[in-house]
Amino acid sequence: MKWFGKQTIPPVEDLLKAVQAGDLRAVQALLDAKVDVNATGSNGATALMLAAWLGQEGLVRALLDASADLNGKTGTGATALMAASEAGHLEVVRTLLDAMVDVNIKKNNGGTALMLASQEGHGELVRILLHANADANTKANDGFTALQMASLKGHQEVVRILLEANAEVNAKSGDGSTALMVALQNDHQAIARMLLDAKADVNIKKENGSTPLIVASENGYQEMVQALIRSHADVNARRTNGVTAVMMAAHEGHHDVVRTLLDAGADVNVSRGDGTTALMMASDKGHLGVVRALLDAKPDVNAKCGPGVTALIMASQENHPEVVRALLDAQADVNAKFGPGVTALIMASQEGYHEVVRALLDAQADVNAKTDDGATALMVAMQAGHQAVATLLKSAR
Repeated sequence: MKWFGKQTIPPVEDLLKAVQAGDLRAVQALLDAKVDVNATGSNGATALMLAAWLGQEGLVRALLDASADLNGKTGTGATALMAASEAGHLEVVRTLLDAMVDVNIKKNNGGTALMLASQEGHGELVRILLHANADANTKANDGFTALQMASLKGHQEVVRILLEANAEVNAKSGDGSTALMVALQNDHQAIARMLLDAKADVNIKKENGSTPLIVASENGYQEMVQALIRSHADVNARRTNGVTAVMMAAHEGHHDVVRTLLDAGADVNVSRGDGTTALMMASDKGHLGVVRALLDAKPDVNAKCGPGVTALIMASQENHPEVVRALLDAQADVNAKFGPGVTALIMASQEGYHEVVRALLDAQADVNAKTDDGATALMVAMQAGHQAVATLLKSAR
């Protein structure tokens, strides 16, 4: 072959273009002309890697026959086997395995061909790699395994295959996450049930102290919460910030989950380090159904957090009149004060929350209560220009 009138070795770009085009005849001609079969393009990929990525099994065979480097890597550590595994090219993977490729070779980030196939949901390809002795439990640099990747992406078939291959169900990533946790965090509940059937540890904790039950409760997965409780999940386990499952469910407004947790023995009065309780969280957010569920469990309705804030004060401050009434019916202290002597009535009056003010007055709130600097509810209402609230307060004097 001649270029510019003289015999020369063709450039690697010609080989890569021929592979890209799937032109076996052109590739063979270039190989016969002694093109450097292992030279790389601008992205660091060789012709073999490109052919593997494209699923060109015939080209892969031709390149291997020409002594292409079976385990050659790009700058990121990717190989031809990884390319074919990620893209799901079954026959190319078989050809590379027949050529005795290193099935457990790692990228710079610690990823393997098995992880890539698992992440992309290529079940049959995962089976083939495992049969070729791919390590089901090797970890990437972030601690993730193939099982965790499949669980994260929701690939049920792959999860089943990996579990059959004895993948470690309780392996932890760098932050302490397990396959069960990542499945729950991404709403893959069918996979979570599979992992529970495989004896996943329901009380294992992430670095932040989170458990599968806390994750499921936070997301409102009622059936999973029930399944985890049946598997003996600790209903009172805490994150490092003191939050429990019932607190997270209350915060997010999942009243059915709250009732399930309480029925299973969750502590209704548990609090964070600053004193915040589940009832306060639900009251602050205006989750009436949750507040009622919690009140049925007889909590300390007058518990205080921070500078003396109660659930009633939170509900009043956020303008949740129905929650205010529910708390008052449960004997919440209508005249409790926080900080500089502020009551729920003074707070609601300052903000102009007419219905909250009415509810508090109906419960005999002290209309003449004063803050530490002498301000009353009427004074702050008038100062803020809330005439309707001021009129209501005057009628109660």
